[in-house]
Amino acid sequence: MSRQGSYTPQHHDRDQVGRHALNSMGGAEFTGVGTVFAPLNQLPAELRLLALMVLVFVGMVGCSVAWIDQQSYVESPNICRAHEVNRTDCVHVQRVQPTRVPS
Repeated sequence: MSRQGSYTPQHHDRDQVGRHALNSMGGAEFTGVGTVFAPLNQLPAELRLLALMVLVFVGMVGCSVAWIDQQSYVESPNICRAHEVNRTDCVHVQRVQPTRVPS
């Protein structure tokens, strides 16, 4: 007995050779780019193109913000290691002796 409007699969995932339950998640809507663009396929072509342009614009803005933020990047100093006392191309720091924290 089937109810109107209920979903009935065309095949069952069990008891078939070479098939398992994860095969039901193998459709285009679950793989790669299909996860993002599958809902867009329901839209008319003009709206799909508009949505694609918006997604590209958001990506361009994100890259531009990252590039502008990178302009103020200050390099960290090249710190000398403990055994490199004779090097002159790095910053020597004073070593601090570890202290015990009272418990």
